[in-house]
Formats: sequence, structure tokens, C-alpha cells
Amino acid sequence: MTNHAPATCPTPAIVILAAGKGTRMKSRLPKVLHPLAGRPLIDHVLELARSLEPDRTIVVVGYRADQVRQHLAGRPGLRFALQEPQLGTGHAVMAAADQLADYHGPVLVLYGDVPGLTHATAAQLLAEHQAQGNALTVLAMDLKHPGAYGRLVTDATGRLTAIVEARDATERQRRITLVNSGIYVIDNQPMLAGLKDLRPDNQQAEYYLTDLVGLFVARGLKVGWSLCPDPAEVAGVNSAAELKALAERLG
Repeated sequence: MTNHAPATCPTPAIVILAAGKGTRMKSRLPKVLHPLAGRPLIDHVLELARSLEPDRTIVVVGYRADQVRQHLAGRPGLRFALQEPQLGTGHAVMAAADQLADYHGPVLVLYGDVPGLTHATAAQLLAEHQAQGNALTVLAMDLKHPGAYGRLVTDATGRLTAIVEARDATERQRRITLVNSGIYVIDNQPMLAGLKDLRPDNQQAEYYLTDLVGLFVARGLKVGWSLCPDPAEVAGVNSAAELKALAERLG
């Protein structure tokens, strides 16, 4: 649920998921290195990360990892984690766990192929996470046509209780218009504990960060959501056509 955010936001650690191959791009170039407005997609995400003055930034690499590392070589303060093979979003954050072991603040999870998130929205997400006293906060979107996005299931007070994937949702749940953007702020130490309990009990046999919501609720930890003011900010790039459309939208 969205409150008025305070003027300042906590200093996060940032994990950028950048391991995917991007099969639908039909290119051997790692998806995060495809250019948008003259710069690789991941450069836009790193610009946002730097603006938040993080405690540390960890880039999770996988497909053609050396090529991504080479592109980012010399960037001050960057750390890398290798996800091999790629077994879902939860598995990607697991790859960064060792580099977060000594950290006790919030972790902002971003994606190397989601270049449009603004500083204002990221700062609002971090601030509301702190103001609500959450252990996990989802950046939510309110969509008239929610399609394949995971639905945010809330109780009578608006508190988040679960994220249900569209394919697993009941008919009633599919009518929910509040959906998951895939971007989260998660308190690190509960996150590290929760990651150990994720199980690949789904059709894709992958580890999903969304499962942390249910784990946290079961453990009595507070979870919540912050509304993204413009869903276009969190549009991902999964194909050459989507990249072209995003470039046109950005002018």
C-alpha cells in the first residue's frame, strides 16, 4: 500500500540481474548489451544505480558473462556474481548471496533489461519500504489489462499477502488489476534466510523471488507494495521489436 514517502530514502545494496540470454532477441549479443539511445541497456540501469549512492552494486552475469564483464570493466565499485545455469530470479539473487553476507540493509533488485525506471520511482520505493516498516516491498503496477503479470493478493487492509502467477490464478484472482513489476526492495538478512528455503516446485523447475512473499508472511514478516506512477518505466526488453518500440517512446 502506498503512503506519502519521506524526502529521503535508505542507502541500499543493489543487485542487477543481467544473466539472461535473450533468446527472442535472435542475436548472439547478450540482451543487456543491446543499444538503446546510443548506450547498452545495462548502462541505463547502472546510471540509476549510481544515482541512489548504494552501499554496493552487484551485477549477476551468466550468458556470455565475460563479454558483459569486459563492457563494464573499470566501472568503480561494481561487483560481479555468476549465475550458471540460469534457474530463475530467486536463483539469480542466490548467486549474489555470498557478496551480501555482511550487509544488513535493504536490497534493491533491478534488471539489466529494464532501462526506464526513474530515480524518483526507485527512491519512492525505498522510502516507502522504510516508512511502512516492511521486510519486503514490491513495486506494483495498476493495469486495466493485467495479462500475464503476477497478481498482488491483498487483505482487507490492503496489506500484501501473496503474489499469484497468472497461470496459477483463480478466475477471481485474474480480475485483480494490481500486478507485480518484478522490482523489489528486500531486507537483506531475512532475504538470505528465505533464499535457502526456496524450492523449484513449478512447471519451469526454477527458483522464484515471488515465493519470498509467502515465506515472509508465514514467518510473520511484513510485506507491502508501492505503486509505480507510470508502468512504462518498468517495461522490459524481450525482443528486437520491443527494443525498437521503447526507443521510439523515449524519443
